[in-house]
Amino acid sequence: MKLTRIPKRFFDDHFERGLPTPQVVKSTSMHYWIDVTDPSVPDLLDDADFYRTEMTNGYAYGTGLGLQRSAEATYNAIQKELQQ
Repeated sequence: MKLTRIPKRFFDDHFERGLPTPQVVKSTSMHYWIDVTDPSVPDLLDDADFYRTEMTNGYAYGTGLGLQRSAEATYNAIQKELQQ
């Protein structure tokens, strides 16, 4: 098991859209810990990558800057753990 800490905001949005979502191993008020070896992590990573790169003007898409930044933090945390 390889755990990484990610922000709740983007993860919850991803889950609420009914997309494949990794199981939460641990949570705090602002973060989740997920296992990056979970089979649904690639879907979360792809979605986070889309939000951080394609949604450069988040307000135009109704997503807001906070969600975009949370997606970027999610993407970076997962990538960092996968590279180790």
